[in-house]
Amino acid sequence: MRADSLSPRTWVLAGAAGWAIVVWVLALSGMGARLGDAEADTAGQRLPDTKLPASGRPGVMEQYAEIKNRPLFSENRRHQPFTIDAGGEEGQANTFDYTLTSVLIGGGVQLAILKPAAEGAQPVRVKLGEAVETAPQWTLASLEPRAAVFRGPEGDRRLDLRVFNGVGGVNPAPVAGPQPAIVPDPTQPQPVVDASGATVVPPPPPPPPPSGNVSTEVQLEAIRKRIEERRAQLRQQAAQEAQNAAPPGQTP
Repeated sequence: MRADSLSPRTWVLAGAAGWAIVVWVLALSGMGARLGDAEADTAGQRLPDTKLPASGRPGVMEQYAEIKNRPLFSENRRHQPFTIDAGGEEGQANTFDYTLTSVLIGGGVQLAILKPAAEGAQPVRVKLGEAVETAPQWTLASLEPRAAVFRGPEGDRRLDLRVFNGVGGVNPAPVAGPQPAIVPDPTQPQPVVDASGATVVPPPPPPPPPSGNVSTEVQLEAIRKRIEERRAQLRQQAAQEAQNAAPPGQTP
């Protein structure tokens, strides 16, 4: 087999086999058998002893009574008064200041609607057995038609349904008494609405003819006056219709 025909993988395997043979020969010749004494090499580098001396151990509590009487973290080494603020998040969570405004029982649904005491707060809906959204440490334990019982860190608290007592409401607007009926004058023409929606006043009825014999001129004069009045009414009606048909803000 020619050497130039061997693949790189064959050369790698051959090299690994050669190194294995060399190591095996060195091991047979005693390589690593003459190591130094481990105890002699580490004699000067021993680890320190971790055993504490008896004099450095803590004593009895009576030896530290002065530290209790004179606190280390106080500038004047005197006890300072302090108070615990219950207005934090935990204190707010335990607070339960609500008013029962509604109770819904029916159709498989049982829930209560609460009104928080805070000004402007939104009402809260609570189903039976669930916790109040704004007070998670309180749970709706039982529900009655006019009351609800909530269970929390302070025990059970019963809220009765709020009933309006007539105080603080707004008085209803006074109802006006009956107005006297307006009877139209039968002798005067009454306004009517035509097909276009405009209000039209019909012409007054013609005057009754005079009794007795009248001349032809008097009759003609009466007819002429009625015609002029009718024309004036027609012109007024046309102007009114044009004004109603004009767009807002424009004058015909």
